[in-house]
Amino acid sequence: MHIESTRMNTADAPSTLSNLVAAAAVVAGVGGHAACADEPPNAQPQSPMLNSSLEQNAIENKPLVISTDRPSFCDTAGIVPKGHFQLETGYTFTLRDRDGVNSQTSNAPEMLARYTIIEDRLEFRLSTSGYVWNRTNDGTGSQTAQGWSDVLPGIKLKLTDQEGMLPRLVLEAATTTSIGSNETSNQDIEPIFKLIWSYDLGRGWGIYGNFNATYASTNGERFVQGQGGVCVTYAPNDKLSFYGEYFLFGPNAKGTDSAQYLDFGAAYLLTNRVQLDVRAGFGLNRQSNNFFTGAGVSFLF
Repeated sequence: MHIESTRMNTADAPSTLSNLVAAAAVVAGVGGHAACADEPPNAQPQSPMLNSSLEQNAIENKPLVISTDRPSFCDTAGIVPKGHFQLETGYTFTLRDRDGVNSQTSNAPEMLARYTIIEDRLEFRLSTSGYVWNRTNDGTGSQTAQGWSDVLPGIKLKLTDQEGMLPRLVLEAATTTSIGSNETSNQDIEPIFKLIWSYDLGRGWGIYGNFNATYASTNGERFVQGQGGVCVTYAPNDKLSFYGEYFLFGPNAKGTDSAQYLDFGAAYLLTNRVQLDVRAGFGLNRQSNNFFTGAGVSFLF
């Protein structure tokens, strides 16, 4: 979900639980040998080499479980398994009603395609917000705009794994390509860089976040925009996970204050490779949109 194998692409709750289940299987199947009440008194303990081999087989044979960057704003620190293709799709509705101007926007299909060529290290990505429909009413009449949003190619590179106080760290880079429609795209090259961090806290809990910088534009005027967020996740079982998140854009546009948001959501695994998600959020200040909501479905092939 922006849930992670590390998304919550970590605090990826479904993936974390999958790892816990695999580890529990190892403990029950290997370490449990000496604890059997009906074991013969002269039985010999398994050798460390055999235990290690069984653990490795359990890790290699555990089923793959999808871990997405949807639906949170923050991307997760997860990497798609090598040789597999992942497609994350969705729809978002956004409402803005500020200073007498009402704006309603829908966009679909949001798409993020991910493919890894270096195991747990390097991932290639291609994303878009899809087709955008916008209707604005300033009290004197309505105006509409529609068209395709921009396309962003990018990469995700793992820097470190979680170790002690050191979180799992991932660097992500992407850029717009200025090929979106005139009415719905800035028609500019706008690179973005993200430093992603995550902690698996255990017992189904996780936390992750992003520190982002993008070279954005407002009506052709360039400025550097900072972005960031922190997301807390909880998975009560290996199918369902929840998240709560705070994030901001600062400045929201050239010469303005930051826009700040809270959002909440959930993800559910239909199968190990198919995930459904929902989310809803609201703005915390006048620079932000009033409300947004969305849903999605993602696939691991």
